[in-house]
Amino acid sequence: MIAIAKTKPEKGFEIIKKDVPKINDDEILIEVKFASICGSDVHAYVWDEWAKEEFNEFPRIIGHEIGGIVVEKGKNVKNLEIGDFVAIESHFWCNECYNCKVGNFHVCKNMKILGFGVDGGFANYLRIPYRNAIKVPNNIKKEFVPLMEPMGNAVDSVLAEDISSKNVLIVGCGPIGLMATAICKICGANKVITMDINENRLHISKIMGSDYLINPNKDNVYEKVMEITDNTGVDVILEFSGSSEGFKSAIKTIVEGGRVSLLGLYSKPFEFDFNNYFIMKNLRIYGIIGRKIYSTWFKTINLINKIDLTPIISHRIKLEDFEKGFEDILNGRAIKVLFEIS
Repeated sequence: MIAIAKTKPEKGFEIIKKDVPKINDDEILIEVKFASICGSDVHAYVWDEWAKEEFNEFPRIIGHEIGGIVVEKGKNVKNLEIGDFVAIESHFWCNECYNCKVGNFHVCKNMKILGFGVDGGFANYLRIPYRNAIKVPNNIKKEFVPLMEPMGNAVDSVLAEDISSKNVLIVGCGPIGLMATAICKICGANKVITMDINENRLHISKIMGSDYLINPNKDNVYEKVMEITDNTGVDVILEFSGSSEGFKSAIKTIVEGGRVSLLGLYSKPFEFDFNNYFIMKNLRIYGIIGRKIYSTWFKTINLINKIDLTPIISHRIKLEDFEKGFEDILNGRAIKVLFEIS
């Protein structure tokens, strides 16, 4: 089989050839049909400081947003059959640590992440523990299945608390921010404001349900939000950009007692006035990582058919053309890049 892999500690990936993986009794083999590029894959591609901490073995097949067909299963596999189409939970939990024993599998102390700690799914075939496969109902479009993994991030970011009737500022209109925009509207948010420096992404956010658009390169973020909210500010900030400047400008707009969900990964640490903007404002802060296993998957399955994800998919390419997909993300021409794998 062929696969996209990180072969050395520097920018870029390579196409490699590997044998089809062999499974054990608790695993399944998936023939990958669709896969999509995540922001964390982009971190790995450019080889920033965050990525350098995540890789300890080369070559490493990358990719964790996957949809495919079960073609082989071990003798201990339950509730899955050959031919089932599945999505993938990308976090491999140990089932032994304290967090796992109290049901917080998504923050397992011994977590391994698909495509970083173990070989991923940008390949023809993928081997995973059967417990990490989520059988997909037939009424879900197969090309949307890889997007269910990042959509789970959006679901947990939006629904960390009740969103109904709230004014929301979404920082960063990448794929997860765009999915969060639609989820906010479906779940009854009042005014949804989206913020990005990319005009095309702002345009897509309007399609996904945004009520107001802010480009911080053109608008004064604080003044614009105050105008939109009758000088009140927003109740909720959902931060997906990983931009320290974007975060700093957004946080000034939140009301006292508001809520912040942080998902964006920052490439390096930065200074911030926590006293005035968190403590004195009595904010509630949620760090979002992965999805709650398995409850978020049920929410995502129930929500995905209420949202048309087509506007988010900007590129449909082959694995061999991966470099164009990553470079187009970096230069702002792509939103979600989908690999169609034969």
